[in-house]
Amino acid sequence: MSIAILYPRFGHPAVEERYASWQTQMLLRGGEEHSRMLFYDADESARDIVADVDEEHVLVVTDPLVLPSKRIGVRLRDVLARGGSIAALPVSNESAVPEQQRPPLVPYLTLRELQSSIEQQAALPESITRVKWQHADPAMFLARTETLDAIDRPLRDALRGADVAISGSDYVHRWSSLRGQTRHDLLDLIGTDAKSILEFGCGEAPLGLELKKRQRCRIVGIELDPAAVAIAKKRIDDVYCGDVREIVSILEERFDWIVGGDIVEHLDEPWSFLAELRRVSAPGGHLLLSIPNIANASVVADLLHGRFDYVYMGLTCVGHLRFFTRQSLEDMLTIAGWMVESITPQNLGLTTSGQQLLTSLDRAGYESSKEDLVPTGYYVTATNPGS
Repeated sequence: MSIAILYPRFGHPAVEERYASWQTQMLLRGGEEHSRMLFYDADESARDIVADVDEEHVLVVTDPLVLPSKRIGVRLRDVLARGGSIAALPVSNESAVPEQQRPPLVPYLTLRELQSSIEQQAALPESITRVKWQHADPAMFLARTETLDAIDRPLRDALRGADVAISGSDYVHRWSSLRGQTRHDLLDLIGTDAKSILEFGCGEAPLGLELKKRQRCRIVGIELDPAAVAIAKKRIDDVYCGDVREIVSILEERFDWIVGGDIVEHLDEPWSFLAELRRVSAPGGHLLLSIPNIANASVVADLLHGRFDYVYMGLTCVGHLRFFTRQSLEDMLTIAGWMVESITPQNLGLTTSGQQLLTSLDRAGYESSKEDLVPTGYYVTATNPGS
């Protein structure tokens, strides 16, 4: 009764995407009754992919950036056994299908908290929603091998038009695009009088696109991922592809605003980089950064449980090479010669684990800085004083 895993071949130039895929594979390989992992090409037909599969059931992954529980295959197999559907699917935080998209039972900021949330959701009474699947990418589903053997379409389209069962007590986390999401929070902090803007780590330039809609300005981006650069070039005035440090060192323009949304922590030596940025900043020019807070209560709670799990993005993103608190942020900007205007906390809310930590500290009478444990990150604004 073992379950074969069908996983898409996936390669990416950035470590964040590569690690997310490795982590998903690791979790699936450790799953209960998961027998082996077979890799497939996205455009192969379902029939061809399962031609050599001997197992009765297959757990199909169509989105390589998804975080499941180790029991997901067994649990979905039990749902499928109820009958009436060709496949069983989990609910997820991200889905184009309303019946599949659900908020988590318990909010989470780290992998340990996600795993706890999944366990709590799995303990709920069984809840199955049956729908006729349309064209959305299901991310993950379980089906009988013989079912897929009769389908001559790619696995991402294998469920189209079929009746499927969505299990409300089985949850997986699906990552949103690291390079494609619009940072409306940063948009609101950039001056409407800005005429020239440099965004390092611009991704697909969704922020630049919104700025161009809002005001007349020249926007230059820097991005490492060539696929993201190809999209960004259609949205903003100019895009450089490569390492931000190398590109900033050869730039001749000067900018009113320089923006880095959760990028500085990915650099091995941000102090010199930020100092170099002053060369391409107009006198009195503005710097806007968004940087995660390593002192967040969820991270501290994880450490107290012997955990520090790297993930695709967030507080413990695998691409982070430097880690900051409010104090070390201020020190970094001062060392780099910027004049700090404001350091504003970002607060997505305390998780259950984070709240338990603060409560325990209070009860123990242990002195701590709550205002530093609550923020998930900080918005930093600074000005270039000139020479």
